[in-house]
Amino acid sequence: MDFFTWVGEASPWLWLALGIALVALEILAPSFVMIWPGLAAFAMAVLVWLAPGLSGEVLVSLFSILSIALLFGGRALMARLDRSEPQSQLNARGQNLVGREAKVLSVSGPAGKVEIDGVQWPVTWEDGAAPVEGQWVSITSSSGVNLGAKVNNYPN
Repeated sequence: MDFFTWVGEASPWLWLALGIALVALEILAPSFVMIWPGLAAFAMAVLVWLAPGLSGEVLVSLFSILSIALLFGGRALMARLDRSEPQSQLNARGQNLVGREAKVLSVSGPAGKVEIDGVQWPVTWEDGAAPVEGQWVSITSSSGVNLGAKVNNYPN
């Protein structure tokens, strides 16, 4: 008995078992690659159940085509969904401070320290005009833990 004859005579349970094995492999090594052939195997189980007389060559060809189509289609779908999700600022606390007001704690030439929500941050004065201690400044940029600020033009 050759391979194609064996596949043609196999029950839908073979395709279902193959699908479960591929999905389990995807769970063990998450890469969004093995899930698509696993889904194709589930589709093949339904196809073999509905049309049991198909030859092994046809079944293997359909499985291959369906696996490749689902792989490319699924990857495109995942890329589109991934782009639509907002990017987290969890590890970029400084970026969340841009646009906020900060109280100047110390001034040392073109740099100093400001306080925002009780936390001290190193800062450089972007417009070249150094404020005085106690004055409020606007945070305009962030690079790591270093902030950029400009002096407010309105009185405190």
